[in-house]
Amino acid sequence: MPANRVFQAFSGAVMLAGLVAAFFLCSKLITGERGEIQRTTQTEARQIAVRLQSGVLASIEPLERLGRWWLSQGKPLDRDDWNTDAQLFLSRSPGLREALWIGTDGYRHWLAVPGADPKVQRTRPDDRIRQLVDAAKTRRSMVVSEIFVAPNINAAFYACIPQSSDKQIRGYVVGLYDAASLISSLALTVRPDHRFTVTSAGRRIYSTTSGSAMAEENASASLEIAQQLWTVALHVPLNYFLEFKGLILLIAGVVGALVYSFGMLLYVSLRRSLELHSANAEVRALNRELNLKIADFQTLLDVTPIGIAVADDPECRNIRTNLALSHLLGVPLGVNISKSRSDADQPSWRMTRDGRELRPEELPMQRAAATGKEVFGEEAQIERADGSVIDVLSFAAPVFDEDGRVRGVLDACVDITEQKKQERLRRELEQRLQRAHRMKSLGSMAAGIAHDFNNLLTSIIGHASLAEENTPNNSAAQQHVTASLEAAHEAARLIRQVLAYTGQSFQKLRPIDLGEVIRNLHPQLVSLAAPKADVRLDIAPQLPQVLADQDEIRRVFRNLVLNAAEATVKERGTIDILLSPYAVSGEERKLTTAGEEMVPGPYVRVEIKDSGSGMRPEIAEGAFDPFFSTKFVGRGLGLSEVQGIMRAHKGAVRLVTVPDVGTSVALFFPAMGHSRLTGEDALPKVY
Repeated sequence: MPANRVFQAFSGAVMLAGLVAAFFLCSKLITGERGEIQRTTQTEARQIAVRLQSGVLASIEPLERLGRWWLSQGKPLDRDDWNTDAQLFLSRSPGLREALWIGTDGYRHWLAVPGADPKVQRTRPDDRIRQLVDAAKTRRSMVVSEIFVAPNINAAFYACIPQSSDKQIRGYVVGLYDAASLISSLALTVRPDHRFTVTSAGRRIYSTTSGSAMAEENASASLEIAQQLWTVALHVPLNYFLEFKGLILLIAGVVGALVYSFGMLLYVSLRRSLELHSANAEVRALNRELNLKIADFQTLLDVTPIGIAVADDPECRNIRTNLALSHLLGVPLGVNISKSRSDADQPSWRMTRDGRELRPEELPMQRAAATGKEVFGEEAQIERADGSVIDVLSFAAPVFDEDGRVRGVLDACVDITEQKKQERLRRELEQRLQRAHRMKSLGSMAAGIAHDFNNLLTSIIGHASLAEENTPNNSAAQQHVTASLEAAHEAARLIRQVLAYTGQSFQKLRPIDLGEVIRNLHPQLVSLAAPKADVRLDIAPQLPQVLADQDEIRRVFRNLVLNAAEATVKERGTIDILLSPYAVSGEERKLTTAGEEMVPGPYVRVEIKDSGSGMRPEIAEGAFDPFFSTKFVGRGLGLSEVQGIMRAHKGAVRLVTVPDVGTSVALFFPAMGHSRLTGEDALPKVY
């Protein structure tokens, strides 16, 4: 009995010692675990702060890209530009409620809301925005306002980013953000039983706490958003550890060793779990950053004006395009444009060079994939399904894998259609300028010869007239002298034509009414045109008077009507003579012949149109050349004489002709009071 009691006492003592040892052991384990949770909680709070900071800055970045886009594109306000480009930046900035542009004058120029057209109005912003703009101007970097309450936003803040070019601030793009929506969109991940709160200057911005009171461990970390301090407070409930401690003590009462082993295993497991959780969070952060980079690259491909094609296989059977290249080829976005596919559904576009369609293996991307070398700056033409043709410059480069094998191809196509057109226009203008210089030189030479020859004719006619008066009437000598005088007068008439071509004829300019001149001349014109054509008049009322020589003007009208009648191929054609006032602004193109221009101002236009056969472009090019004619007989100065007479009247000539339709010759006479000339040689030119 005493032995049993001793054994029982000893057993009780051993059990008590075991319980005490287990109690202290478990208490120490729980205390260490709580310390580890505190350290882990602090680390997790800092990680949340870092992810929150990078997420907020990444969400504000599209606002900065919106400002750079608007400034670099010449400040466009076209609705299509905003629907395609600006809305893309607005939609990619989470929490953005409105964006606005503050100019260097301190006024708001436009305000944009995601999904709506911009409001363009120059207004003065509120004090908060002005203070923010002053701070951004001083720091020359992004600034963020304090958290405040805005309509329908409990926690709002402004972000202001200065926009510069050539080291000069050109304006400020400002965004109003809903801070709670922005943070919610970041999807910050914490353990299910953990809660966190974001505050700034004592004002709550965002919180995931339920508000119920419980034992918990708290940790906080600060982050800076453009010199504004935000605080992240992490709340970790301790109910789990208290229940765990009671369970350990209960199990320790049964068997201390098992509790000790279980505690150690739980400690190791929890430690590994926290490490795995941290590693998973880092992987998610890296994936999120990678997705942002991919989204930025896709945005760059979408907005770049250069056509980009990407082949993800070495045979170039699957080729994707960006928006610019889809428009260039005239195909929908997302369509496989490869011509190396084996299926029957081939693309509707063709690439040609020198009029020959390139085979699939001759295309730049396929050549780069086959040779492993870059194809640099090759010109070609693309024929789209609608029949339009554009000139392109293609650059293709292969992409290699880690083993040095070709795994795909990148291609860039630049539309050079406009450059080609400008180059052709430049060559055409050079040819026309050379032609104008040749005609000017020819006119100067002809004028000099004509003046010298006219002086000789004056002497010949004078001596011949004296000889005719001093010879017996009806004598053979007088007949010879008379024939010589007639030949000299005919030569003088030809000289007047040459002088008229050069614009240096002797004229008697007087104020005349062209409408009255045409009406008086109409019977003669009808006789000249009969029986091939009818001459119809259309004279505007109250035409201004012009300074002109009536004799030369009548000769011009008779010459043009006779040409129109001879060009008539129908049995009974029509010749329309239209007189109307005309205002030259100086911006017109092809209003007169090549190399000539007119002084802007009021003119009287006389247009003579026929229904004849017209002229082909290559024939019309030489219509103003001296002695040009489409007739087999009867060559003369023709339109060159008309041009010279109009040049002498400070006017101009326009020729429009269409084969099988007819020809129109328009004469432009400066109205009274507008005969002042400009330029060196007083030659009228029109652009």
